[in-house]
Amino acid sequence: MIKFYKHMEKIVKRIQKQLGARFPERVLQNALAKEFMDSNIQYEKELNLDILYKKNRVGYITADFYIPKQKVFNISEDIVIETKQSSLQMRTDYLSQLKMYLRTRRNQNIQNPVSKAILICWENKDTLNEDETELRFSNDVRVEVWELADKGDTLKKIWGSKNHSIKN
Repeated sequence: MIKFYKHMEKIVKRIQKQLGARFPERVLQNALAKEFMDSNIQYEKELNLDILYKKNRVGYITADFYIPKQKVFNISEDIVIETKQSSLQMRTDYLSQLKMYLRTRRNQNIQNPVSKAILICWENKDTLNEDETELRFSNDVRVEVWELADKGDTLKKIWGSKNHSIKN
């Protein structure tokens, strides 16, 4: 899985470098889908996840991407990917969204529930230098892999592009 995480970091940084900040999230997602195709990674875009209450469907939420288990990059389990184009400081809300996706999949009592999700945050701020004579395009991007604990409501970071803290 580490090979896949590092590949994700590489392609996300390439997208950020080429497109830069301020493009709508949909444009960045389309670029990511193009990278998946170029890398022969099977994916599903905008996957609807049923929300169950007492075994009855009461609604759904939509994940940006769903990556099924596959041999490419040794992807050994299904993964949900959420992309955000925003300030990198606004992660708590996005992590709560990831937790909701993973809990929803776990509650469906499917044979192989998804336990990992990737959060991609593209920085959306360009910055002026101190004397305001240059605008610097943001190349900041963060790729993090989070895992839902088997029991309970805890989401734990197991890998990140900033620090490569690795747990397989």
